[in-house]
Amino acid sequence: MINPTLLAVSMMTTASLLVTVNDALVKEALVHAGTAEVLFFRGLFALVPILIYALLWRRPETLLPRNIKLAFFLSALAALSLFLFTISLRFIPLASAITLAYLSPIMVALASPLLVGERISRLQWSAALTGFAGVVAMTSPALEAKNWIILLPVLVAVTIAGRDIIIRNSIARERTMALVVWTHLLTVGVAALAFDSAWLRFDMRQFGLYAAAAITVSLGTAGMIAALRYASAASMSAVKYSCVLWAGLIGWLAFSEKLSIEMICGGMLIVASGIIIAWHESRKGDARTDTAEKPN
Repeated sequence: MINPTLLAVSMMTTASLLVTVNDALVKEALVHAGTAEVLFFRGLFALVPILIYALLWRRPETLLPRNIKLAFFLSALAALSLFLFTISLRFIPLASAITLAYLSPIMVALASPLLVGERISRLQWSAALTGFAGVVAMTSPALEAKNWIILLPVLVAVTIAGRDIIIRNSIARERTMALVVWTHLLTVGVAALAFDSAWLRFDMRQFGLYAAAAITVSLGTAGMIAALRYASAASMSAVKYSCVLWAGLIGWLAFSEKLSIEMICGGMLIVASGIIIAWHESRKGDARTDTAEKPN
């Protein structure tokens, strides 16, 4: 019998690789196309398997949100973070962009206790300061060169953190598939505002990149969700940081990207911070379980 934890780790690691490959494919597509074009066609290709799934299994209701206003707002935040992150990929090494965007779990861990009245532990503060030191190390050299683009992934992390906090409080009232569909639809809709007739030219390689990016991001997202069926979200958060390692490897192999010592050290600090937060959340979950199992 397969160990559930081992299965969850394997699934999350593979899913993280697929999501990172998607980012690399998007970065490659940006060489010959604008941000709006890339997100427009990737969104269209990503919608196809979702719609096929809903039709084959005769579950069209899964595509409809229960709360339209909430779904629209969450989808808008997701689309905004997607546009900002995609723009940053044009100018920033893949590993750097992904590492800075992964500040969001740290922000969520710090903001959530404040919202529900809990105290922030010393361990959480230590993790936050470690992550902040990593951001300073990664962004300082670029900021000295007036390269403000390096701050875009940080803004992405802020946007994602805000969305995740809202989802934590409302996910029980909303369908996950509906949020995914609406995010793609909104992204395609916004990108369509910048539609250029030049997009209609058929480039087999470019459309292959769009399709491959859509497939990998869809499978990667599904894999991440599936992994959470076998292990806690807190423990899986640490495994998701394998994206940073995959990004560094893919960036080096595919784009000949070289990271400075400041980028490497800063990235290691942010990853360490995220793992500390994940460990802390896992401990809290174990403590709540033990308390619930104690006889009265």
